[in-house]
Amino acid sequence: MKVGLLLGLGLSLMVLGGCAKQPEVRNALNDLPQWYQEPTSLSDKYAASGSAKPNKGGDLELQRIEAAAIARAELARQMELRVKDMYKRATQELGLGENQSIDHAVQYATKQVSDVTLRQSQQKKLFLDRDSGILYTLYVLDSNVADQQLKTSVKSSFNNQDALWQKFQATQAWQELDSEGKK
Repeated sequence: MKVGLLLGLGLSLMVLGGCAKQPEVRNALNDLPQWYQEPTSLSDKYAASGSAKPNKGGDLELQRIEAAAIARAELARQMELRVKDMYKRATQELGLGENQSIDHAVQYATKQVSDVTLRQSQQKKLFLDRDSGILYTLYVLDSNVADQQLKTSVKSSFNNQDALWQKFQATQAWQELDSEGKK
């Protein structure tokens, strides 16, 4: 009887313990502003977000400049991006009988280059997460201004010495990527 009573009491405590309030699982992304989660959803503007962790000096201005640089780089990648990508995979059987093994190797390299002048990009929003200290920013660029800039740069780069030099530098970067992939 005592064993049954103890067993019943133990089961009751387990059931009650299971009904206790469970800790809430928090998704940090849900705490971020919607404009950071989906920055390109603005209708007539290119939009990009950036973030920066707090620095040791506590310099908020430096943190804002870093977040702005990241956002502007993303804007440039939206406008123009050259991507070179390489993927290699090899599988090889070694040994005989029971000592046989398979070696598998994968090599992956990618490089992205963007060379765009951004005119009239503007900071639209700023958010400082009080818990982490991370600063988030949203930059926009009017799509009409950006499209006109691209058209002008394409026209002006035809037989332009600076553009030819940039093309040479890009070619060098691609060759460097190829040589890295061959190592």
